[in-house]
Amino acid sequence: MDTTMDSQNISMMLQKILGKLEIIEERLDELEYPDESTIKAGIIDEVRETETEIDSGNYVECNSARSFIENLKK
Repeated sequence: MDTTMDSQNISMMLQKILGKLEIIEERLDELEYPDESTIKAGIIDEVRETETEIDSGNYVECNSARSFIENLKK
């Protein structure tokens, strides 16, 4: 009798987990990036400029939040 109840409980838990995973998957699908045509041109230009700076080595790596904050103050 106990094993039957345990099996039913496990089955119900797995169904709940699957339901939650489906909700998460649906929400992730909503988080896709928009096409570039829907983004303001100025933003795209800023991102491209930033990528160029990073590619040229113009960046600072921070090993901690404190290091990050100290670099922001400079």
